[in-house]
Formats: sequence, structure tokens, C-alpha cells
Amino acid sequence: MKIGRSMSVILMILLLASSALLLGASGRQEEGITSLEQLNQPGIQIGVASDSTEFDIVQKEFPKAEIVYTKDLMSSFISVAQGKIDAFVSNKLNMELAMKNGLEGVRILDGTIGEGNVGAVAISPVTEIPDLKNQINQFLRQIKKDGTLDEIRERWLVKHDMIMPEIPEAADPKLRLIVGTTGLSEPFNCYVDGELSGYDIELAKRFALWADMSLAFKIYDYEGIIAAAQGGDVDCIFANLYVTPERQEVIEFSDPTYEVEVAAMVQDTGSGAAANRQGSSQKATGAGFLNYLKESFLKTFIREDRWQLFVEGIVTTLLLTILSILLGTLIGFCVFLICRRGNRVANTITRFCIWLIEGMPVVVLLMILYYIVFAGAKIPGTAVSVIAFTLIFAAAVFSMLKAGVAAVGTGQMEAAYALGYADRKAFFKIILPQALPHVMPSYKSQIKSLIKATAVVGYVAVQDLTKMGDIVRSRTYDAFFPLIAVAVFYFLLAGFLIWIVNRIEIRAFARRRPGEGARKGSES
Repeated sequence: MKIGRSMSVILMILLLASSALLLGASGRQEEGITSLEQLNQPGIQIGVASDSTEFDIVQKEFPKAEIVYTKDLMSSFISVAQGKIDAFVSNKLNMELAMKNGLEGVRILDGTIGEGNVGAVAISPVTEIPDLKNQINQFLRQIKKDGTLDEIRERWLVKHDMIMPEIPEAADPKLRLIVGTTGLSEPFNCYVDGELSGYDIELAKRFALWADMSLAFKIYDYEGIIAAAQGGDVDCIFANLYVTPERQEVIEFSDPTYEVEVAAMVQDTGSGAAANRQGSSQKATGAGFLNYLKESFLKTFIREDRWQLFVEGIVTTLLLTILSILLGTLIGFCVFLICRRGNRVANTITRFCIWLIEGMPVVVLLMILYYIVFAGAKIPGTAVSVIAFTLIFAAAVFSMLKAGVAAVGTGQMEAAYALGYADRKAFFKIILPQALPHVMPSYKSQIKSLIKATAVVGYVAVQDLTKMGDIVRSRTYDAFFPLIAVAVFYFLLAGFLIWIVNRIEIRAFARRRPGEGARKGSES
């Protein structure tokens, strides 16, 4: 009952906060920004996506403005619509498609910025596929000559036809091509009906067939995708990736696959702004808000069976968490047993490892393991994630056991020795049962922390719950239900795991109370 009441309160708070956000744009100034020239002045905040090419363009074209990094396109569009930043500079095609698919409260300023962006395929410098760059270039020249490339561009980039044609797999593949992508950049690479689709995805499938290779995709965040290619985790990148001089210093690119214009998106404060604000107010109250919730729910879960993406993400997150808990508990407990009697070498090594693990941000530890320690081992991101979170949980278990055992009086051990117990038997029969009640509250809290920490595994090509929420947001252009759903699912998963631990705790210790072992020893 307590969990149910807590969930109700949490959901109510989230709903009220979301309603406030929907009304937040109404406080913006009426005149707004109407031209590119207005962006070049102090106090103007211009967003650019992290690890994008637009930073240099904005710095050159609008030197007086303040540049703000944003995580992804969808977050950037929402930030502009809500007035959190004054403008966002990026690929004009992505902006047009977002507005066509229902993004409200924004508009694109007239004119283009800079010389535009050139997209190409990035090739790993350590790929084991012979002459991969030349093969891709030969393929591009052939489909350009026979008109296939123009037809693909027309479908995806002009007409925005999101239906992937049937492309057969290679009948007798000689090699395996591993392609890195993001699934977050419609119409280049995104999920449609639960399957990867888009301009880059079709090119990759056609190339694999042309080169007689089997094909596999790995999904990364943009921040980590080039590092994945550098480390050999993928053979190449088909992911709406632009060519820049800095990138060319660390990775090779194929011939161009497309060119796009760069434009600026700003908040819509023109003639349609009042109607948009009025619509936002209606969403936040009464029947209008209920209709909005219904439409958002349908887009998030029902349309294109997107609920399946959330199910996949939940299963992945649950698997990572449970394996990390089990292995971390085992390793932490075993290390504690080794260090319990004061072995100087073991304790020194353990203290150093715990200091290193606890002092390092989770995402940094994860990326060091994936891109450096296991760079050449071809270990999947899921396995590396389990290793990382196992180390984190093991360090926590060791510290909890150390504190719990210290809370048991030293006289308990002396009494056990007096009763004829050996050291190991005394620990398991007398000390540990009394220490565990001190350990369990912290242990449960650590489980909650662990399941939340798994949200960063998207950096290493793991499609967990958070990553799936990002993928859905990139298709719906609606932040409400994807974010609320992800938050609720994390609460439910944490509650489920704590419920299991509570049941185990009750069964294990219901018949055993502190001192029971000593009483049994005395009776014998």
C-alpha cells in the first residue's frame, strides 16, 4: 500500500510539472527573433548538438552569441519551443521534418548559415575488412551512375517516405560488416515499426548486398560513435555523420553521400504564436489536456507498436541490473572474506581499487572499460556494462560488510571462540547474522542507485530503457509520455527488485535472530 501511495504522489507531481512546462512558453517576449542578423548579439544563446559540426559555423557566423551544447535534436527542438535557448542551429532537413511531424511553437529563419554540411560514411582505421573505403566508394559511384542514389535521396530526403524497401541479404556472405548508427536522426536513421530505417540504413543494406557481406548494426549515442570506430568496435558508420577537418584527422571518410543546408530554428512568436500558447494552455487544463494525454499516449506506445521498444529496454535494464547485483554481491563478499583477517597486501589492493571505482564517474568508468581496456576484445557492450556495474556494486558491498561487521561487538567473536567455534564458523554462525541487519538498508539503497546508474549504457551500444525512450522521443517529437514512461518504469523496476530482496530477507532471517548461533553453541 505504501508503494502504491508513493507512486500516486510521484505521478501527480510529474503531471503538474509537465503542465507547468507546457505553459512556460507563454512568458516569452512577443517580438521574438525574426532574422539571422539578430542572433549575432550578446545575451543570445544558440544551441548546437554535442559532437556536431555546427559549433565552428556558429562561432564564425555569430561570434557575439553564447554557444550552448545540447544532447540531441529532440531535446534541442523542445528547448527552443519552450524558450530555454534563443535558437538552435543544425541540419535544415531535420528541422523541416520535425515541424512536418507535429513539432509546435518553433519556426525556421529565412536563409542558410555557412556552406552547409557534407555527409559521408566513416571508416574504422582498424577494420579487418580489406580495402573497405575503396569498396564503399566504388559502390557509391556505381549507384550514382545508374541513378539509384538519386532515387534513394528523393524518397528519404525530399518526399520523406519512411517505408524501407525490401533489400535481400547476401546469399553467401564472405565477411561480416558491423555498422555503427544512432537511430535518432530521422530521416537518416531511425526506428519505424520497431525496425531500423532511413536513408543511411538503406545505403548500408544495399552496400552489404553489393559487397556480399552479412550485416549487423550497433546503436550508439553520437558522443561515442566515432570512438567505437576508432577502437574497431564497428567497421564503419552510417549515421548522418558530417565530414570535418578535425574528424578527418582521426578517421577516414568515404565520398560524400549527401549535402544538407544549415539553418536556425527559433521560437515562434509570430501570428501563430498566440494560437500555439492558447493551445498549450488548453492542454494543461480540462478536456484539452486529457485529449493531449490521449494523443501522446497513442504516439508513444501504440503507433508503430512502440511499446515493444520499451519492453526491450526494460528487459535489457533488468538483465544488466540483476546480473550486476548477483555478481557484485558475490565478488564483494569474497573479497571481504579475503581481507577480513587483515591481510596487508589484499587490503592495500582492495582499498586502491575501491578508491579508484568510487572516485570515478560511472560513465567514465564504463567508457574506459569499453573503449580502452576491452577495445580489441570484441566484447559486446552489454557484457562490458555488466562488468562495470559489477565492480561498482562489489565495491559498495565490501564497504557495507565492513561497516556492518564493525557494528557487531568484539565480544561476540571472543564468546564464539570460548564456545569452541573455529574462526570461519564463528563468522558465519555468529557475526554475519548480526551484521546483516545493519547491512540490508544500505544494500537496498545501493540497488536503487545501481538501476538508475544503468541509464548511461547507451554510450556503449546498449539499448536500455533510457535509450529506448530517446529513440521514441526522436520519432514522436513529444517529450511528455516518453520521459514520464521511462521515469515510471524505473520506479517500478526498483520497487520490484526491492520487493524480491525483502522476500529473500524475510525467508532467510525470519527464524534467525542475533545471538541465536551462540545460544545453539551453548546448548550443544
